[in-house]
Amino acid sequence: MKILVPLNNAELLQKYIDAGADEFYIGFHDLQWSEKFGKYADINRMSGFGMNANRYSFEEILRIAKRIKINNKSVFITLNANTYSEEQIDYILREYVPGFLETNVDGVIVSDLALAKKMLNLGVNPVASTMCSIYNSDIGNYYVANGVQRIILPRDISLAEIESISQNIYNSKIEVFFMRNGCVFSDGYCLGMHRPECGATCGMIRNHSRNIITNKSDFKSKHDIAVNNKIYDRLFHNEACAMCALYRMQKMGVYSLKIVGRADNPLSVCQDIITTKKNIKIAENAKNETEYLERMIYPFDSLEKCNMGLSCYYPEIRF
Repeated sequence: MKILVPLNNAELLQKYIDAGADEFYIGFHDLQWSEKFGKYADINRMSGFGMNANRYSFEEILRIAKRIKINNKSVFITLNANTYSEEQIDYILREYVPGFLETNVDGVIVSDLALAKKMLNLGVNPVASTMCSIYNSDIGNYYVANGVQRIILPRDISLAEIESISQNIYNSKIEVFFMRNGCVFSDGYCLGMHRPECGATCGMIRNHSRNIITNKSDFKSKHDIAVNNKIYDRLFHNEACAMCALYRMQKMGVYSLKIVGRADNPLSVCQDIITTKKNIKIAENAKNETEYLERMIYPFDSLEKCNMGLSCYYPEIRF
């Protein structure tokens, strides 16, 4: 199993590699793009976070990609805005694809199938983003038939669904969300913009005052509402974790575990890499899932949250 991590600080590249990272994904910003198409025309899904998520220019990420390749690691570039206009696709093919080919990037994460097919025709490997909403093997095989050889499954599906898709999709690597940045919404059907001034649906729920209206006034109902708010506000959205599911994912044949967080604290991401790498070794040597769960290492500073099930990507393992 591979460990895929975001890279938003090139100074930490070697630290991430030493920790056990196998693959990297990077976004970028382009002032010419913004001038041409407007500031609300996203290059990728995280454009609204500005430099926090897309620190480097296109030229800079190509240089970083070369460093990654020199270290015999894989690198993927994000171009996963929901859709692009024909003019925007032409711009991508003209301005970005030659650089991808020269640098020999391993793939470009895309949501727009028209862009994926055109990039494939030019020799660039498209990766189906979570925005493609591949919730079953029929959808997955449609993308495979159109040349996609790697699929990122949605973060809001169950382990049983992951297993079914993995067993019934042919000639494609499966990537799953594994650590950080959980979301209860379906990525591919989310029309909100990840921008502070606009407010994505998830951000509005997390950051604005709200009152849950109920006709119940008993203690348990009030308690359940308070716990739900705490989980979504403070825990699940920021610290989602699938460490308990690693053994089962390994048996399913999942190819890559995605640590999310292009705008997150890089030192926390590094700790996630270390813990994931150790647990992969434990899973490889465990006789069964029960042994793995007994021996696994909990995420840094998360034992209490894990024991209470407050940040589980896949709670069906424990609960």
